[in-house]
Amino acid sequence: MPNDTEKILSSALCVVLHHKNIDKITVKDIVTECDLTRQTFYNHFNDVYDLVEFSAGKIAKKVLDNTANYDNWQKGFYDVMILIKHNKKLSKNVYESIYRDVMGKYTYEVIYNYIIAIVDKQAQDMDVAQKHKDFIAHFYSLAFIAIILEWVHNDMKEDPQEIVAQIGVLVKGDFQKALKKYAK
Repeated sequence: MPNDTEKILSSALCVVLHHKNIDKITVKDIVTECDLTRQTFYNHFNDVYDLVEFSAGKIAKKVLDNTANYDNWQKGFYDVMILIKHNKKLSKNVYESIYRDVMGKYTYEVIYNYIIAIVDKQAQDMDVAQKHKDFIAHFYSLAFIAIILEWVHNDMKEDPQEIVAQIGVLVKGDFQKALKKYAK
């Protein structure tokens, strides 16, 4: 559970990201925004990179927490895309920076954890090796990340609802189908 200081620093990062590219943001920019000291920052985070990871995780977890099941995955995916779109300037600043890989890596981890929870629920009554469940989650995580990053790269012009619906057509029943093929 993040403490109040971590929340304040995370909020300050988001404010600064709206008008400054992330690779140009310094610890001084963040602490000036929230009127804290550099030492306070370093008591909680190693560097800006560390704060970016923390902030992304906190936001993604909040969005995905209530939708980690097969019936609601589309809502979770849509909510992530809407969050990115509502924070377009911030998202583009991260995407167009040296932190793009961090964005992809962290988004992967969040989506993977989300998808593996769904896969585990779908495999509840099946005897499927964990490595196969992991592979299914890995495959879909990479696909979802690629779609999100391409969408951000193209200035988020496509309607997220349409993208999610198209993915839904492809995914419908696929987790179950794959799990049945891997079942012992």
